Amino acid sequence: MKLIKPSEISSKIMTLLEESDEFVLLVSPYVKISKWYKLLKKLEAAKQRNIDIELIIRDDQTNHNSFKELNDLGLKYSSIKDLHCKLYLNEKYAIVSSMNLLLSSEINSIEIGYQTENEKEYNELKEFCTRHLFYEFNKTKTSESKFNVDWRDFLIQTLSEKLQRDVRIQHNDEGFQLNTGTNNYSVFIYNSKQNKLRISGILSGKEFQELNTNPSILIPIEELNIEFQQGSNGYYDTIWGTSVNTLKSQNLHEILGGEESEIANAIINFVLSVDSFKKLYRVSCK
Repeated sequence: MKLIKPSEISSKIMTLLEESDEFVLLVSPYVKISKWYKLLKKLEAAKQRNIDIELIIRDDQTNHNSFKELNDLGLKYSSIKDLHCKLYLNEKYAIVSSMNLLLSSEINSIEIGYQTENEKEYNELKEFCTRHLFYEFNKTKTSESKFNVDWRDFLIQTLSEKLQRDVRIQHNDEGFQLNTGTNNYSVFIYNSKQNKLRISGILSGKEFQELNTNPSILIPIEELNIEFQQGSNGYYDTIWGTSVNTLKSQNLHEILGGEESEIANAIINFVLSVDSFKKLYRVSCK
């Protein structure tokens, strides 16, 4: 690996963003970049090039500000308990550093970093991210190819890994229900003038009020239009997602035209977004 001088670490991370063609993974326990305008500009430019950007941050009660900031910026993220490492990767190389994505670190701290120089070093870091951070590489390639397993098995496996708990599926005539251990989700294709994927999740009364008042705190889900429905007569308050795209498939048990990836990704992103909100809300209430 090649040593990066303290004064060059942030610029190397921005170069990594600029040179990405497929994805960027930013692993930083703590994040505070809302006034780091140069970095925000690089992130926005990468988003405009359809680069898949994801952050992994630390999951604990003291990190409420990082959750809120990423939600406000509309950046996709997941959280890991006890996270302390700082890694920055694209599809070509990686940077290991002591620096969190904090503007204060860029201005005030003496940091150290190394950049991979060969495939072996890079692959070792990818293996670390897969094994310990539950990050799935080659997402774009997977979405463009046919599933080698039943798409519902892929769905359950991915959600179980991301949520770090068992996820169960129960099929019915219309579609299926998912139980993540902390919530239940109903999934089906609604057949009206157009075929649309529909997903619903249960909200508590206070969660419903929070989201209905400030929907921007929910991680954006590009594939779905989101709405909130207040329960009555014994029904729960719910959050609903409806697919932006019209589907060829009329039933989740008979998927047509290679739509498995589109449907699976929409469901995964919906569940992870709702789960992240619920986690953030619990932390904010303590």
